Amino acid sequence: MIFLILFGIVAIIVIVLNIHDSSNLDEIKEYFEKKNCQNIVYSNGAFKGICNNEIMQINNSFTVDLEKNKTTFNIDKIKELSKKDLTILVNKNYKIKFKTKENMENFYKKLEEKKN
Repeated sequence: MIFLILFGIVAIIVIVLNIHDSSNLDEIKEYFEKKNCQNIVYSNGAFKGICNNEIMQINNSFTVDLEKNKTTFNIDKIKELSKKDLTILVNKNYKIKFKTKENMENFYKKLEEKKN
């Protein structure tokens, strides 16, 4: 009986956390859409997108603070763009990681087009 109660409590916690995480993802995605970002990809716990004149990444976390969790890189400051494994390297020090090669290739092409 104690096992069933503990299992029930754990199941409720997992469900609540999953619902909370889903709302975080929706909030981040809406933020990208408001900024008119293109090629929005969710990979490795972060949304990545090409927004106006910058690359933007927002990491997903338990509480979403869009300013603290956001990293940006100005596209005008790109001098070198390369790919290594499933990562795009911008100027050898800004890394954009992806889960799939297809997402990385699409993002890379869009970034090159925007840069030129």
